[in-house]
Amino acid sequence: MPEPEDRPMPNAQLYILLVAIEEVMGENGAKAVLRAGGLGHFIDNYPPNNTELEASMADFGAAQQAVEDFYGPRGARAMLIRIGRATFRYTLQEQPAILGLAGLALKALPMGSRMKKVLDNITKAANEDVNLKAHLREDQNTYYYVNEVCPCQWRPKHERPACFTTVGVLLEAMQWATGRNFRVQEVACISNGASACVYRIPKEPME
Repeated sequence: MPEPEDRPMPNAQLYILLVAIEEVMGENGAKAVLRAGGLGHFIDNYPPNNTELEASMADFGAAQQAVEDFYGPRGARAMLIRIGRATFRYTLQEQPAILGLAGLALKALPMGSRMKKVLDNITKAANEDVNLKAHLREDQNTYYYVNEVCPCQWRPKHERPACFTTVGVLLEAMQWATGRNFRVQEVACISNGASACVYRIPKEPME
C-alpha cells in the first residue's frame, strides 16, 4: 500500500506536542526520543507557536511513534496518555482557539451539556483549524469522537488502536469541562485497518 500523501497542520500543534513530550519525559529524554526517531532537526528548534499550516502530520505521527519505540508498546501507552493530557493543557493555555474553547463559559451548564459543548467545539476546531476531518456522533449513553484523518496514518501499522495521545487529550478535556473522570477508549484506529479513528466517551463518569 503506498504511503499517504503528507498533510499540513498548524505549527502550534506540533510545537505543543513537543513541549508536552519534554514536560513528561524531561529535556534529555525528549532529545533522546527525537534523535532516535529521526527527528533530531527539532532538537532546540521547535516549530513556531503559531497557526500557520507549515507543520507536518507525518512529523506529528513520527514524534508519537518515537515515544512508542523508546518505551515499547506497553510502556508507551501511559506515557502518551500523559503527553496527551499535557497537550490539552498547553493548547488551552497557548492556543485556546485551536480547541475552540477561547472564552467558553461552562459553569452554568449541566454536566452533559458541558461535555457536548466541549466535544462539539473540539470537533469544529479539528475541521476548521487543525486540518483534520472529524465528526461527533452519539447514542443514548455514549459520545463518539471520530477522526477520518489522523497522524497515525503516517505511523507503522499496529495490531491494536494506538492513538493514546488523543485519548489523553479527550480525558483531560472531559475532566476540565466537568471536574469528573471518564473512561475514554479508542475503539477503532486507522493504524490497524479501520476507516477512521473512533473514541468512545461514556456520558456517565467513572465512580
